[in-house]
Amino acid sequence: MKFLLNGEWQDRKNKIEVRDPYDNHLIDTVPEGEIEDVEVAIKAAQEGFKEISSLTVYERAQILYKAAQIVKENLEDFARTIALEGSKTIKEARKEANRCTNTLTVSAEEAKRILGETIPFDSFPGGEKRIGYYYRFPIGIILAITPFNDPLNLVAHKLGPAFAAGNSVILKPATVTPLSALKLGEALLKAGLPPKALNIITGYGSKIGDPLVKDERIRMVSFT
Repeated sequence: MKFLLNGEWQDRKNKIEVRDPYDNHLIDTVPEGEIEDVEVAIKAAQEGFKEISSLTVYERAQILYKAAQIVKENLEDFARTIALEGSKTIKEARKEANRCTNTLTVSAEEAKRILGETIPFDSFPGGEKRIGYYYRFPIGIILAITPFNDPLNLVAHKLGPAFAAGNSVILKPATVTPLSALKLGEALLKAGLPPKALNIITGYGSKIGDPLVKDERIRMVSFT
């Protein structure tokens, strides 16, 4: 599979093999991301943030609803991918794929509940005719680093809420189980996500992880 960078599915000369832990047979290969890809991803995510944060709550929710439906319609394919790269039983893999649809659906619902609050100050002397209020804004670029043990649903746990709130994401999936994450990326783009709002870089943490977590343009790191 290719990785998602700057709104396009791209390949690289150097590859990482993805093997079934059960019998070590080759499932697929993914590009080995380099440090140069980090800069491209961050610049793309900055543009993607402008796009996704300008969408209405309704539009963001609809993208997540549609992505959940796409996963549901392709449940067996997602489950088979989880089972192969993560060495889960097909029964457990199906459970995880189903949970992913729930995660995306709940994220869509929560997009409608990202509210502010108005606070009256007149409960204390001197606070007459004064009020305070707060409003929640998207923070910017979120770096998501996900583990091998739930290669689909734990990715959805990071992407769903981030997109619901209007943020862009750079995703670094686990090196040994990147295929489920890439397929979820395909589903999100098919659902209408602005292409640059999600960048997925496959590769080794020692090469691309360190420069990502140290970059000040990354406003939040979500690591599991």
